[in-house]
Amino acid sequence: MPVYNFFKWVDHWVVTKGTAMKTVKIYMVRKPLDIDEVTELCQRYAAQAEEVVVAETVELPAVWYDTVCLFPLDDYIFLSGKGGYDDENHRQVVELKCAGRPTLYVDPSGSSYCRYMGVEP
Repeated sequence: MPVYNFFKWVDHWVVTKGTAMKTVKIYMVRKPLDIDEVTELCQRYAAQAEEVVVAETVELPAVWYDTVCLFPLDDYIFLSGKGGYDDENHRQVVELKCAGRPTLYVDPSGSSYCRYMGVEP
């Protein structure tokens, strides 16, 4: 799997780490094939949504956002080593934002791909 090199685009994406704990309630899909599967399952199982903690926010340009949506199981350097559970058993996610698009929530569980993914309703 390729690892996308975002260092070439450093002025086009922004990573922020919040100091205040932000949480969202979202259903997380395990190893999704694409954004259509995530959208459908998030709607179908909305009642089973879990509260997750946003550990980091990544603002992506449209081309990279679309790439993540089409190929969530590819490796992305900005996801590497992130996610999993904290000491209080809260799932940590990376929030992926793009202007005019639904926000994605990803838990790579220490990997660099979208092992678990949710999309805002």
